[in-house]
Amino acid sequence: MRDQLAQWMSDEERVSERVRSLNERARTLLDAFVNVPGHRRSAADLAAIAGAQPESEIEPLKRIALLFDDDELDGPGWFLPRVLAKPLAARSSGETAGIDSEIFRALTLKGAMEWRYGGPEAERPMKASRIREMFKMYANEAQAVARVERLPEGLRDLVAKVVLEFGGLLPRRFFEKMETELPHWNQRRWAKILGESLVGTVQRLELSPYGIHHDDDTLIVHNEITLAWFKRIAVPSDPDAPHDNCSLGVDAVSNISRFFAYLIDNNVRFTVKGEIFKTTEKRILTDLIPNPGRELQRAEILQFIFEFARRSGFIEVTGERTFQLTGAGRDWEAQDLDAKLGHLFEHASTDLDLEHESLHQIAMRQVLLKMMKRLEVGIWYDVMYLPFLARNAYLAQLDGLGVAEQIEAVGKDSAGLSEDLQRLSWNLVNWVRKRLYLLGIVDLGYDTNGHPVAMRLTRIGARVLGVDAGLSEPTGLGRLIVTPDFEVVLLGEGDDADLVHDLDRFTERVKDGVTRQFRIDDRSVHRGLVEGLTVSRMTEILTGNARTPVPKNVLQSIRGWAQQAGLLLLDTNLVVRGQDPSLMARFARDAGVRPFVRATLDSTTIQLKSKTSRQRYRTLLRDLGYLIELDGE
Repeated sequence: MRDQLAQWMSDEERVSERVRSLNERARTLLDAFVNVPGHRRSAADLAAIAGAQPESEIEPLKRIALLFDDDELDGPGWFLPRVLAKPLAARSSGETAGIDSEIFRALTLKGAMEWRYGGPEAERPMKASRIREMFKMYANEAQAVARVERLPEGLRDLVAKVVLEFGGLLPRRFFEKMETELPHWNQRRWAKILGESLVGTVQRLELSPYGIHHDDDTLIVHNEITLAWFKRIAVPSDPDAPHDNCSLGVDAVSNISRFFAYLIDNNVRFTVKGEIFKTTEKRILTDLIPNPGRELQRAEILQFIFEFARRSGFIEVTGERTFQLTGAGRDWEAQDLDAKLGHLFEHASTDLDLEHESLHQIAMRQVLLKMMKRLEVGIWYDVMYLPFLARNAYLAQLDGLGVAEQIEAVGKDSAGLSEDLQRLSWNLVNWVRKRLYLLGIVDLGYDTNGHPVAMRLTRIGARVLGVDAGLSEPTGLGRLIVTPDFEVVLLGEGDDADLVHDLDRFTERVKDGVTRQFRIDDRSVHRGLVEGLTVSRMTEILTGNARTPVPKNVLQSIRGWAQQAGLLLLDTNLVVRGQDPSLMARFARDAGVRPFVRATLDSTTIQLKSKTSRQRYRTLLRDLGYLIELDGE
């Protein structure tokens, strides 16, 4: 319940909807908590806003769980939880923080216009509504691009270069190393031209109080202008597609199933450091899908899976220094693909084990993911497009998010000023390449030298992000062709993620591409049974999606291989049947099974006691290592 509440409280859209239901006075009062240290206010602080009796104004906000009593203050006071302050700060940054935040004024066109035309230094302050109308006009993509193109030639070329190579933020120390026609850094002249053109500014930007390694004079192209120029210039699509591309699809989910199947079938021992032995690791790697792409080695993928399984409570250690699957781990296979992807996505979003990451990364990831929802599925974008924009949007919210207070609380030495403006973006790109790509949320595109230059949102990514991509499962003719020699060909005709995942559970992947090829054999069927897939489900996947009738020898072989693998059938009378007499004898002698055995009917048939249901028996016996299937299901 706490996890669910925390998720709701950090959902910007949900919080914004709650705030929009308030009257103007209540919203003003709530905003007073957003940009103060610790997001707390005393009754005395609020007297100027709410009057002599702020308690009456606060009570409605307490009733709907936006504000809470603060016991740490000497007198009456209240606080806004940090998890609520973050989404409120984003709203506040866009609506009220422009004048109050120097960083917001410098980085955004909205903040600059609010200060110039409505701030305390404006000769004739305009109404907020008039400023909003002007902002919409000047933030228009065509208008923004036209103003950049009207800049003096040298400065125009510099601005274009700053946007594409630095995301709109150029420190002076980088300018000194650049190749440019401009002879020297001319801060006063550039600031005047950029300011009057409503394109940006040049000023000293001090970010060390926020835990960012940057205190330097900086050429700043406003976020809105950076976005417009990027959209006009640096968002490639056909015929500007990358030279080559890589896609992992549902491979990560399928590899987790294979890892779990290996754990069930084998004793996986661990070292004194809690790691899998290298020799065992090499054997597990041979079971993984042999397509790690260009970004990761298979060993890195296995390490990610191992950490995910441990942190999720899917595996545990035994007294014999081996790993075993927990009940939660066995339940994983019963979940549908969307649930599995959602769990993996949540883990990857908060995973800070990658090198050179800091407290800024998780917040920037959320900004990037929100922006990613606006991408068009299947269209290539410059690989730096979203990371630059997400970084800039995050920087504009630093004051609203209370980042300086967080840094002060943990200490600058602990926070480590390890990231500068460029590293903030590069580390975000690294996360896209190492995690979003691994989960199949994005595909990556490469130039002729093999460098990643582009990314595109996949159909899987749209599903994970909750975006309606207007794509559905194809209907009509089946997409599978099953041959008598146990080959399965999947014709690429739409969103095939679910079908690929189903096939990966009981077949071997032979070929990837527009047309995928799989092979069924005794080993793959055994793995499917271990993962909890029934024989009837395997045959249903094939027959339900086949374009032509599935050859009988394939269906018969699947059943035969299942029986050879030790499959036991439990019927409605709680009678267990198996084909191997030695297996049934061992089953009857098993210390975990024996309390439930009523009688041995013959060498291949055992009657169980009616102590529990068939479903419970199936779970219990599978936990003991037997492949049990309910007869008739």
